[in-house]
Amino acid sequence: MAERDEVGERLATMLQHAAGSAEGQTEVTLRNLHAQDEATKAQREAIEVQRKAAEAEAKAAEASIASAKAAEKAAVVAERNAKYMLWSVLVAAISAIASAVAAYYSYWSAVHPR
Repeated sequence: MAERDEVGERLATMLQHAAGSAEGQTEVTLRNLHAQDEATKAQREAIEVQRKAAEAEAKAAEASIASAKAAEKAAVVAERNAKYMLWSVLVAAISAIASAVAAYYSYWSAVHPR
């Protein structure tokens, strides 16, 4: 009978070790699952940040395109204004020449009356 008690005790000890081992493995598994859950949350947050960054980049690109179009229109207007300025300078030069000619004839008439 003593042998039977020893076998029973060994069996009980083995069951206690197995239960303790299973409990430890469960604890490790739970820790791993918790770590995986945290990692998944971090990945979701990173994805959200990347999505927002992509939206901001798209808006910046749209703003850049609008700015380029505005600069192009401004260049066209500046070119047109330069042409008008050139024509106005030519008209002013012709007007100045005509005024000088009129002043000359006026002086000539005053100095050399007929």
